[in-house]
Amino acid sequence: MIELKNVTKAYPNGVHALNHVDLSIEDGEFVYVIGATGSGKSTLIKLLNGEEVADEGTVIVNGVDVGALKHRKVPAYRRNIGCIFQDYRLLPKLTVQENIAFALEVIGMPKKAIKTRVREILDLVDLRDKARSYPDELSGGQQQRVTIGRAIANRPKILIADEPTGNLDPEKSLEIIRLLEKINHNFGTTIVMVTHDKELVDRFRKRTIILDGGYVIHDSSAGGYKSL
Repeated sequence: MIELKNVTKAYPNGVHALNHVDLSIEDGEFVYVIGATGSGKSTLIKLLNGEEVADEGTVIVNGVDVGALKHRKVPAYRRNIGCIFQDYRLLPKLTVQENIAFALEVIGMPKKAIKTRVREILDLVDLRDKARSYPDELSGGQQQRVTIGRAIANRPKILIADEPTGNLDPEKSLEIIRLLEKINHNFGTTIVMVTHDKELVDRFRKRTIILDGGYVIHDSSAGGYKSL
């Protein structure tokens, strides 16, 4: 479960990114977080992955008080959180299978187990035929599928997708959403997806949280769906 209790976060330049936010996301939910630039979406993500600490309130993720974590314990905490970004962030000199394997090597998984898991992931993201390709040999949609595969390689409980379709055309965007739905349904992975894509939100209706000026101004779980 993800729970924010009266969370406020401001920056030295005076910007109040989040203001007294109360939010609860249950295990296995698929949630959209939307809002204009500067609404607080990026700060919310940074609080969830331990990159930032709230000024007030508490952020609880899977029973962990994230703000109270000692700096040395943050990397271990992040192993339970997968992150996907719109700019892919793949390692250009590693092949598809090596990019996925790298996420498992850094946590010390045995080599034999890594090979097995990489094959499972390649099948899941439908990239077995691209295993030995390099990122610059792939389309944008394929690169994003590698990114998703890498993010879920160690079976995180939570997957944060920050504008995962932002650089993709509509057809490839649909592929990515369907893959995220598959992960959510098959593995019970909690997915928090930040997006500006109105068409996707309207077509694949999920719980939708709207941020504006650091405040939660709408949460469809509390009053039905609201078209954007």
